[in-house]
Amino acid sequence: MPEERERYAFVYENGRISLRAYSFRAEKGSVLHSGIFSRELASSFVAAAVAGATLIVFSLFGELGLLQYLIGALLFGVTIPIARIYIFKEPYLETTIDADSIIITLMRPVMPKTIRRNRTELRELRIEYKRFEPENPDAIEFVEKIALQHGTVIPGFGKVKEFYDLVLDFGDEHITILTTDEKARAEEVMVKLRDFLERGAKKGAKA
Repeated sequence: MPEERERYAFVYENGRISLRAYSFRAEKGSVLHSGIFSRELASSFVAAAVAGATLIVFSLFGELGLLQYLIGALLFGVTIPIARIYIFKEPYLETTIDADSIIITLMRPVMPKTIRRNRTELRELRIEYKRFEPENPDAIEFVEKIALQHGTVIPGFGKVKEFYDLVLDFGDEHITILTTDEKARAEEVMVKLRDFLERGAKKGAKA
């Protein structure tokens, strides 16, 4: 059974542990904050484009009527969830550790990527701290004014951002497998993974 938290989940199965993380990149953010530009909004744009293109095609063959507009509206409604699930599906990083290997897979709609390393190559599992200061106060003020004009408040926009990255250090390669804004959560995940790694190391030594 998965052990779920807000942005990550653990699965223990058949002598291995898997961490699925939906947050694995510490970013400064941009003017197009998630409170304004979201996957749902992007899906709506795609749906509007599909419906609009369909009506344009219909107009090439004659005058648009009620049936054509109903088809356009139907396509708009159907395309939104399809685009959200298949085009703008949220990527996640899955890290699986077993007795011999560590497999990190970036799951995304297009071109998933997998890195496979030998477990003995892991040198360290650690937490790295990152802090991002707002760089463009004028742009921040402008976006906040626009948001207020539309009756929208963007939580956390323009504030200092602090992140804690959980990093696998292989010496020649450092891979962030989880990013969180709470140090306690990063430490919790690190402890679980370290315990699993240490138990495996003890079993290997006995064998």
